[in-house]
Amino acid sequence: MPSVRSLVLGTAVAVGTVAATATLVVAPAQADSGKSPAAAAVATRSHWMNLGTGKCLDVRGGSISDAAVIQQFSCKQELHQEFWTDPLIGEPYTFLTPGHATVMCLQPTSAGAGATIVQRACNYSDGQKWEFTWQNGGALIKNKATGLCLADAAMPNGSRREVRQLPCTGEAGQLWVNR
Repeated sequence: MPSVRSLVLGTAVAVGTVAATATLVVAPAQADSGKSPAAAAVATRSHWMNLGTGKCLDVRGGSISDAAVIQQFSCKQELHQEFWTDPLIGEPYTFLTPGHATVMCLQPTSAGAGATIVQRACNYSDGQKWEFTWQNGGALIKNKATGLCLADAAMPNGSRREVRQLPCTGEAGQLWVNR
């Protein structure tokens, strides 16, 4: 199933315009509407901040490498903290793609609770599909393949914190907001 961004970007390349990609960067309204990014059917680029820690999703070291670890870090306005939410047409799922490495998608390293989240070359598998459910002022981000949610791993202390997949509880460490 194609994603919104892949269809629009493909169209932009075909007509040779850069202006078409500018229409993709919009302010998501799903936090107010209760709808997921997939329900909005518009690819957006956002910084995702954890409600429990106040830290943002981040690709460790700004790496573009396969298997680079996804962590939380002090929020900055840098591309390795921007993530495309790229909805699948006709499905409630979206891909999460780092803004600086757009051929990569977020996925867990295994199906188990506590697995690290990394960026991998996009292969469009269920392990790379995420569903956003809005509650308590933030989004639970649940993996389609595992049914587990992106969560603060509560370690280490300091400016960097690990992100793992854990059973979905809806506590603040599992809620994410657009920043």
